[in-house]
Amino acid sequence: MRKINIKLWIVFIFFVTASCSKSPEETEKKYLTNAIEQIAVDSQYQWLVVLPGLGCHGCIQEGEFFMQEYIDNQQILFVLTKVSSLKILQQKTEVRISEHPNIYVDKDNLFAVPSDNNIYPCVIQLKEGKMVKHSFQSPQNDAFYQLEQIVKK
Repeated sequence: MRKINIKLWIVFIFFVTASCSKSPEETEKKYLTNAIEQIAVDSQYQWLVVLPGLGCHGCIQEGEFFMQEYIDNQQILFVLTKVSSLKILQQKTEVRISEHPNIYVDKDNLFAVPSDNNIYPCVIQLKEGKMVKHSFQSPQNDAFYQLEQIVKK
C-alpha cells in the first residue's frame, strides 16, 4: 500500500511540475514583453527587429542586410543585442549607428531571449508600443521576407 502511495505522489508531482512549465514561445513572449517595457518603445514603431551579434551566421547576415535596406523606415526599431564590436558591425553594414534614432544598442542584453532561439534574429510586431506577436529568422522560417512583404506596400 505504501509503494502505491509513493508512486501516486511521484505521478502527481510530475503532472504538477509539467503543467506549470511554460512553452518556449510563452517564455519568449514574456521575456520580450518585459524587455520592450524596460526600454519604453515609442508607439511610432510598428515593428521591432532584434539582431543578435552572435548566433546563426547566415541568419544574422540576413538581418544585417535587412537593416541596410530598411534603416530609413521609421516604423521599424532595430535592436542590436550581444554585439561584440559596434565598429565592426558598422563597417560590415555601412550603417552609422549614431545617425539613426531607430537603432537601440542593447548593452544589457535585455533582448537575448532565454531559449534556443536566442541565436536567431527576431521580428516583433508592435501595436502602440506593445508586443502583438514575434517570429524568428531561422533556417525553418523566413521572418524577414514576411516582414518585407508588409513594409514594401
